[in-house]
Amino acid sequence: MLTETELYDAALNHFAENDIEGAVNAFKELIDTYPDYIEGYLGLGHAYERLSLYDEAIEAVQKAIAIDPKDPLAYTSLSICYQRKEMIQEAEDAMAKSQELQLEASRSST
Repeated sequence: MLTETELYDAALNHFAENDIEGAVNAFKELIDTYPDYIEGYLGLGHAYERLSLYDEAIEAVQKAIAIDPKDPLAYTSLSICYQRKEMIQEAEDAMAKSQELQLEASRSST
């Protein structure tokens, strides 16, 4: 059985080769095998976004947020997906949440 990192790297290789469908399949395999691996959902969301499948992208990113609701990158990704769908208020709200979480993280690290 491949590790999380090996499956993630395989999915990224598909991106590097501009094989977005292959990346989708690889990310799905990753999250099927490791359902709590947040990067799998974020990668899947990015792949769907590249394919203009914005609803699917939003769903994948929301699953990442469910795993780690304090991950600012997940909210940034969600904001991008909302922007692509021209859901401006939702995009602004998600970006504000990302910035809030980044600020909290910087305060706690000092």
